[in-house]
Amino acid sequence: MSGWLIGIVGVVSLGVLIEVLLPEGENSKYIRGIFSIIVIFVIISPLPKLAKGDYIKGFVSQTENVSIDDGYYESVKENMQNRIKDNLREKLDKAGYNDLSFDIQFDEDYVYMISKVIVESKNLSESQWQELLKFLQTVTGNAKIEKA
Repeated sequence: MSGWLIGIVGVVSLGVLIEVLLPEGENSKYIRGIFSIIVIFVIISPLPKLAKGDYIKGFVSQTENVSIDDGYYESVKENMQNRIKDNLREKLDKAGYNDLSFDIQFDEDYVYMISKVIVESKNLSESQWQELLKFLQTVTGNAKIEKA
């Protein structure tokens, strides 16, 4: 692939050189036409290999030994979920719900999507609960909101 890119750069450089050195006249348009055909051939030269699958086979053989580092994945997932919890705590504090306890459950398939928020609402009246419910639905989107 890098050889192909070097070939394109070389042909374009040669084209600029020919353009500078080529005198004006009848033959210049024929020379430009022939050079344009050469540029097209250089650009499409990897297509037969791509059609045979040589590039794809090389890519697949390189990715056969790739595996997921589960420990790293879990630590990143946990870190991101903690950041989401902290962000929700900050939004609740700004909205005036400082002493509110909650637990977040995340979706199994989409590990950064909140599936459920369980709120401990000991001191909330029904009207306060409805206000909190609306606020949480706005902040969390499609997550289910439940009382503990």
